[in-house]
Amino acid sequence: MDRDQLLKRIDSLNNELINIRRHIHAHPELSGLENQTAILISGFLKNIGGRVKESVGRTGVVADFGPEDKGLIGLRVDMDALPIYENTNLSFSSKIDGVMHACGHDLHTCIGLGVAKIIKDLNLQYGTRIIFQPAEEIASGARWMIDDGVTNGLKQILGVHVFPDLLVGTIGLKEGSLTAAAGELSVEILGKSGHGARPHEGVDAIWAASKVISGIQEAITRKLDPLDPVVITFGKINGGNAYNILSDKVNLTGTIRCTNLQLFRNMGNWLNFNISSIASSCGAEAKVKFREIVPPVNNDFEINKVLRDSAIGILGHQNVIELQNPSLGAEDFAEFLNEVPGAMFRLGVAGKKGCAPLHSSEFDPDEKAISVGIKVIIESILKLNN
Repeated sequence: MDRDQLLKRIDSLNNELINIRRHIHAHPELSGLENQTAILISGFLKNIGGRVKESVGRTGVVADFGPEDKGLIGLRVDMDALPIYENTNLSFSSKIDGVMHACGHDLHTCIGLGVAKIIKDLNLQYGTRIIFQPAEEIASGARWMIDDGVTNGLKQILGVHVFPDLLVGTIGLKEGSLTAAAGELSVEILGKSGHGARPHEGVDAIWAASKVISGIQEAITRKLDPLDPVVITFGKINGGNAYNILSDKVNLTGTIRCTNLQLFRNMGNWLNFNISSIASSCGAEAKVKFREIVPPVNNDFEINKVLRDSAIGILGHQNVIELQNPSLGAEDFAEFLNEVPGAMFRLGVAGKKGCAPLHSSEFDPDEKAISVGIKVIIESILKLNN
């Protein structure tokens, strides 16, 4: 099958894959709960002759095609949704209140299914393993699947993620770090309760917490190298018992994003010192806990080059964008790259009217991106087989 025939074959899958995507979109499942999605995927893969394993990494599905003796080329796609109320008014909007495919994993899943349907008919020297991963949104599914042996026998691995900043029909590539490392920050501010009318007699933990929230942002700009971006966002605050009582305890929970891995590894100590100092200036005590979640996605140079050459051949040079800066979003595809060399590319999904950001209740990607992603991945797998 020559390239033109292959591209026409991929285009012929459009209606089937879009229908599957719309079904998945209308029936989203949260991280670790992707049971019905997994059943749909597994049935599709078995029907086309894949060697399918279910319940890999809890709800994950894996399908192998072609020979296994020389090693396998992997493709990872994720399949979980987010706890977001959809606000798109699409005919196939989520039927599950408060759950939405707002990050494009429904498209990723269909790209994986499309690749499977094409790759099964190709006679290649290396087999292909397609990994349908759960729980990417909580940065756990990759590790679950690795612990279940999903990377055993892999030579290389590819990844894809939709990107609303790019037009459909284009892709984005980045040498080295594509995403940031991510960590979780938990802070307990301890004060001393007292009457709200006599604050000098106690230690106001809410006041101390507010100083920590603003002070740590100031510390980033004054104490850290601005050429190594760090983002700290507190997303949750709990504290206080009554409107006229000084709070004696406030809990803060947030996220840390950082592209410099060495700096990231030292963030726990840096945060503990600076947060404790700020709290102490208010007379309060701070207990700081920092947990590393995932490292950065660090693209392999040679595999990134294969993606680039493949995309240029399929889409044209003008539609292959070299991304200048890494995303400060996290991606547990990085866990696979600790086990096997690989690379991830960004898939443009913006239509003529643009596209809302990832994790937005109005996120509505252009479905034509599905075939674009399949074409680039199939061409890359072919090149990796040469």
